[in-house]
Amino acid sequence: KGYISVGYKGLDFSDQSNPYNALGLVNHFNTKVSNVFKTDDEFHEAQAIQMGMMGIDFYPQKLNISTQSLSQGALMEGGFNPDMSVYPQNEDGSYSKEALFMSFLKSEGGYMVAGKNTTIAPQAMNYNLNVAKQSIPKYSNVDFDDIMTGKVDFASLLKGYAQDGWLDADIYAMEKGVAWQNTSIGYGGAWFDNQFNQAKANGWKASNESIDSYVNSIMDRLNNLIGQTRV
Repeated sequence: KGYISVGYKGLDFSDQSNPYNALGLVNHFNTKVSNVFKTDDEFHEAQAIQMGMMGIDFYPQKLNISTQSLSQGALMEGGFNPDMSVYPQNEDGSYSKEALFMSFLKSEGGYMVAGKNTTIAPQAMNYNLNVAKQSIPKYSNVDFDDIMTGKVDFASLLKGYAQDGWLDADIYAMEKGVAWQNTSIGYGGAWFDNQFNQAKANGWKASNESIDSYVNSIMDRLNNLIGQTRV
């Protein structure tokens, strides 16, 4: 149903020595698939956990091998849209390794096969570097692989995010029992934003107990998901 890939380097505007940052490109040289979701429940759980993973390279990708995705239509016109009709479904309903690999490339938007000789005009490069000097993030990206191996104490990191107020909306949603889908999508997202902002205006603040409960919940769910899907 989907997967998580780790090892790529996101944009870090505090590092001006890396040309990828100024170019606005993601480095996929060391990317690898770390977790595979075999059921919709696993994939949806990963999506839900993602909402609380600030600054972490934890991005569930859906492996779409539906008939609509495998056919070459107008939905991705102008994007990375290889002709998938050359990869027919097997008699037993499964797909060939070639079809799955091409579906993986499509889910990544074709970035895995992006040309390595992309260049940028010097004027644009200088502008991007000037912007970078003013855009140094407080928290650097943390590799999900380091979390899985225990190299990074993610619970402490997550608690720091929460104490600084970055996760207030997620904690408020937990207190009110609001599903993550209803905090960010369509009418439900607009309704939640209104409720949350009103609560903040009325003095709501995440308590230490709520922060601890939120962190423990995310960690329990994350550890369970990692154990079920790690490859």
